Amino acid sequence: MLSNILKSNRPFVIVLIILSGTLLWLYSFIDPLAITIPSDSINMPFYEFITGNIQYNSFLSLFITFLLVLLQAFLLVQFNKKHILINYRTYLPAFFYVIISSSFIQLHRMNPVIIGAIFIFIAINFLFSTYRTEYALDRLYLAGFFVSIASLFWGPLAIFILIIWISLPILRPFIGRDWIVGLLGFLTPYLFVFVYYFVFLEESELVRLIDHFIANFSLIKIFYSLHFSYYIFYGFLVLIIIVASYTIVSNYQKKKIKNRKYFEINWWLFFISLGLFLLFKNVTYEIIYLISIPISFLLTDYFYAIKKSWYLNGVLLILIGSLVYIQIIAH
Repeated sequence: MLSNILKSNRPFVIVLIILSGTLLWLYSFIDPLAITIPSDSINMPFYEFITGNIQYNSFLSLFITFLLVLLQAFLLVQFNKKHILINYRTYLPAFFYVIISSSFIQLHRMNPVIIGAIFIFIAINFLFSTYRTEYALDRLYLAGFFVSIASLFWGPLAIFILIIWISLPILRPFIGRDWIVGLLGFLTPYLFVFVYYFVFLEESELVRLIDHFIANFSLIKIFYSLHFSYYIFYGFLVLIIIVASYTIVSNYQKKKIKNRKYFEINWWLFFISLGLFLLFKNVTYEIIYLISIPISFLLTDYFYAIKKSWYLNGVLLILIGSLVYIQIIAH
């Protein structure tokens, strides 16, 4: 029953998604459990401006972050309507994004990843728009530009300049200019930031900015243990991701060429996000706000590929039940 409701395109599903998110964040508003993250001390200039005006553990911080989660969730829905990554008009991507990105209770706080993820998603939107487009230089420039803006909130997001170069041979025939324009777009915001720091601030501020940017990519990784409730949820989520990926690969040839290309980029988005978490010291569990994007599309496609309602309802009940367990244990 629940899976059929969520797969429908009725406006009631929007209410259900917002209600689900509210319940997941409710106790955090009452009893905040926010933790510090590395970007609090090695923040980038755009995020530093925000943290200078909003305390990360304040009610305002939680409320703004919650609104950004909902915004990102429904951006996924609009993205699917535009590019038809999933061959159905559905709110399921928004539902999965809300429950997965909200699963880590201690990260219900203002953080640079939820802000940067929105700009990365805008960049991907421009990339997808280049498919079968004769003149795409402006869109590639904007894709690089928004990746750069995202990295000025959170340095590690600069690595997503790679997603532009990875997407080009997938979406377009080889055109030499395409490979350069994205890089020019990426460098443009950095040029303005450099000029601002060089002209209006002391030299020490520019040196500090460079040091912070480099520190984001430290490679000595330490993994911190979590409560057992998190291992239940994320362990089951990983299992479903593996099964869903196998199902998509098994039916890959049945998909339209455009859908295959889009899902290939979706997987790259997942692997790059996972790589950031596994490799870099100062990338911690806040990556959940970014990696939830490709996972949401993957699970949505899987839910439409599987026709057994009892099975899908079981998957949803385990996901929701483990989230409830996290809520009880955390608070």
